[in-house]
Amino acid sequence: MILKKDRKMAKRGCNLERTVRFYSNNINGLNSPNKRNKVFHNIKKGGYDIVALQETHICQKHVSHLTYKHLGKEFYSASIEKKRGVVLYVKEWIPAELAFKDNEGRILGVFVYIENEKNLICNIYAPNGSKINFIKKLNDLILKQEFKNLIILGDFNGVLNTELDKTRKSNKNNKKRGNGTLPKNFINFQQEFNLQDVWRSHHPLDRDYTFFSDRHQVWSRIDMVWASSYLITKITKIEILTRNHSDHSPIQFTINETRRTGKWRLNDILLKSEEDIKKNRLILKEYFQINDTPEVNIQTIWDASKAVMRGYFIRQNSWRNKLRNQKLNKIQEQIIETETKLKKSPKNQKLTRDIELLKLQKSNIELEQLAKKLKFVKQDHFQNANKPGKWLAKKIGRKKQRQYITRIEDGEKHYRTDKEILRQFETFYKTLYKKDQIKKDDIAQYLSKRKLEKISEEQRERLNKSIEEEEIKKAIRKMDPNKAPGPDGLTVMYYKTFEEELLPYLKKLMNKITNEGKLPNTWKEANITVIHKEKTDPTNVKNYRPISLLNIDYKIFTNILADRMKEFLKNWIQEEQTGFLPNRQLRDNVRTIVDIIEYYEANNEKELALLTVDAEKAFDNINWNFFKMLMRELDLGYKFLNAINAIYEDQTAKIWINGHPSKEIKINKGTRQGCPLSPLIFIFTLEILLNTIRNDASLKGTKIRNMHYKTRAFADDLICIIENPTENIKKWLHAIEEFGTVAGFKINKSKSKMLTKKYN
Repeated sequence: MILKKDRKMAKRGCNLERTVRFYSNNINGLNSPNKRNKVFHNIKKGGYDIVALQETHICQKHVSHLTYKHLGKEFYSASIEKKRGVVLYVKEWIPAELAFKDNEGRILGVFVYIENEKNLICNIYAPNGSKINFIKKLNDLILKQEFKNLIILGDFNGVLNTELDKTRKSNKNNKKRGNGTLPKNFINFQQEFNLQDVWRSHHPLDRDYTFFSDRHQVWSRIDMVWASSYLITKITKIEILTRNHSDHSPIQFTINETRRTGKWRLNDILLKSEEDIKKNRLILKEYFQINDTPEVNIQTIWDASKAVMRGYFIRQNSWRNKLRNQKLNKIQEQIIETETKLKKSPKNQKLTRDIELLKLQKSNIELEQLAKKLKFVKQDHFQNANKPGKWLAKKIGRKKQRQYITRIEDGEKHYRTDKEILRQFETFYKTLYKKDQIKKDDIAQYLSKRKLEKISEEQRERLNKSIEEEEIKKAIRKMDPNKAPGPDGLTVMYYKTFEEELLPYLKKLMNKITNEGKLPNTWKEANITVIHKEKTDPTNVKNYRPISLLNIDYKIFTNILADRMKEFLKNWIQEEQTGFLPNRQLRDNVRTIVDIIEYYEANNEKELALLTVDAEKAFDNINWNFFKMLMRELDLGYKFLNAINAIYEDQTAKIWINGHPSKEIKINKGTRQGCPLSPLIFIFTLEILLNTIRNDASLKGTKIRNMHYKTRAFADDLICIIENPTENIKKWLHAIEEFGTVAGFKINKSKSKMLTKKYN
């Protein structure tokens, strides 16, 4: 919950449209008035917004010496003695408040609002000796807080990488180099909060230092800045400056604020109250009664209905939030008032019960927000009943921080800002989805040679029959309510809740599409998010899997088409393919491959090669004309083809990276990963290659106990079983490449492997 004070700060924070400049330095004492004036004046000239100083040596009774209005509001941690001491200055235009501090002058935590996000900035001065207890104490203090992002800066008095961040001592007595390293629990701490060393992220292999030890004659980079992954891409520049007033070099860095574009998503809590549901039912009914007229096409009417409902939901949600915050603030005031009375009458049991009741009311209101957030972590229940809000905030925070892309590399070039990273993904996908120069005549010629049989009349009838309300109901009811919505923001629960009102118009719309082949404009759009492929280099754009977030109404339609297509494919696609079809198991193909390997282990008089073919961006490269012409060749039917042609004709998408959208890009090939039809269209296309191999006598497979084996397919992964590979391998590769030139199936040679038996 954001209380009144927090809301004011958040509101101010959300209006920031400027860079935030940071400065950090171990100043090695500020007790001298002359030095203090010089230091403050010098920092003031730098025009910094947030300043962190360590080793101020200002004791608790002299903390007034730290006040310097030109640097901003001061937050400090001071010791009783003239030792240690940390201070953080925050300019008045940035909302800030104290989070925690110790009494030793080593740890200070301040909440700062940047980009309308609650950030925790920790200014630290770590001890020279063992740091295990210090890190544990810092960790415990941070764990108690709720925040979005974390910055830890200051004097760490140790390094992580002694090779890069520390010079070697020239004499032979350098046996205790390990003393300058940070403890193992710092690594755990850094991983727990998804922190990155900011200077090192900008200078991966460079060497620079912040402190010279006269005693050990060693340079080291012990003054550092560690930040959450989310902030790494916003830090545009970080520098180690020359030493001036201290034996430590200052560090300056800049956070470049760019306001994030929010994605609207229907708050499903608006669909819980019967009163709200009833009100929205009336709005929907009234809309369709007024606007469903013959002179306006159903596609336009449908898209406009979503825009109208979205407007109503936004207003309802705004009013609901305002009401909730008013209730929470009133309850908070009542709690404070009742606690004040209880302090005067500590034995008054009624006051104690009143406080407990008020806290329960507050908790119930807050649980509504938790229910909304739980969808993000896909958690149906949780333990930690005492502080579920903090538990949830950390759970969500860690998940989001892990998803941030902090660096992309292209050869020698490194891209670190959100803008640069987004541009790299936009360029990559714009190129990837560019239309192939594959001629329709070449596709037609290739398909004609396959001598494909037309499907049966019964199969065609099932594919092309009119869409009925029962099919739509079935498609809606089997959808997971936790699935993310598409660009229109309307969730699965919207369609489940208003099923009765929407069914007649969905039916009318869907049958219009199959008859005329024209989609609503909102069905052509997608938001593409990317997921990093495990065990691959995260700095390479190729190592991310694009997932299309599509509108739910579009997915209801394609679910119906997919169910019909599955019924046809389960008989048309042969047993070698085990992906995406009912009653087929991947383990069956695995068992077959294992049996073949074991057979050739025991009977090694013949040569054998198992070629695993990895397709490069398999789903993204499939040629639209190929599968459309294949459907026509098989005569799948006029209505079904109308639907497929409408879907794969005019697609656009925005790539979302780190919360920022790209410009709209055109999609001219590939199947949308996230669309129910996508995997079926892929295996439908791939079956032509499998069928070609199956029927080509010159492509030699193996024969074991009167059973012939040539291929096994695991969705988009293909294994070719090649006997006498010395003679046959070129023919096999030619067949695969010939298919690829017309279908857009490209062999990824760097990932394709070959296992051989008795073959050099």
